[in-house]
Amino acid sequence: MNQQAFIATAIISAALTSGAVFALPSPLQQLLQTHACPGCDLRDVDLRGYNLAGANLHSANLEGANLQNTNLLLTNLGGANLRNANLTAAYLERANLEQADLSGADLSRAVLRHSRAQGANFSNSNLTGADIRYGDLRRANLSGATFEQANMQWVRLKNATLSQTNFSDAYRPRMPYRLNLY
Repeated sequence: MNQQAFIATAIISAALTSGAVFALPSPLQQLLQTHACPGCDLRDVDLRGYNLAGANLHSANLEGANLQNTNLLLTNLGGANLRNANLTAAYLERANLEQADLSGADLSRAVLRHSRAQGANFSNSNLTGADIRYGDLRRANLSGATFEQANMQWVRLKNATLSQTNFSDAYRPRMPYRLNLY
């Protein structure tokens, strides 16, 4: 055994026998350092204004999290729990929100252009003034959601649940308006 390996082994052995504990990074530290924390428990975390573009948060628990003004461009939030999260003015362009639970979330003034939210749950969410152009909300649950003054141009809504959904003053192109049920 060479001298460096012997010294390293001795240090590790001394640390283990002395009861030293090696702390693993918290889920928040892991996310901020690596931009990846799939399945992490980040309930009620305050990430207001952070740049998390391209992060992998697949199946993460972000219930009640504050993501106001957060850059979530191209972020993978598929299957994530975002119930009652604050996503006011969050930038979610091209984000993956497939099968995510956003029930009761505040997405007012959020940018969701080209986002994929197939099968997501937006029930009772606030999307007032949101920019959802070219978004994919097929099979999404939009029951009781508010889309007042939202830009819904070319949004895909095929098989979406629309009971008691508020689309008042949602942006309509100059052509005769119709829901894009394709």
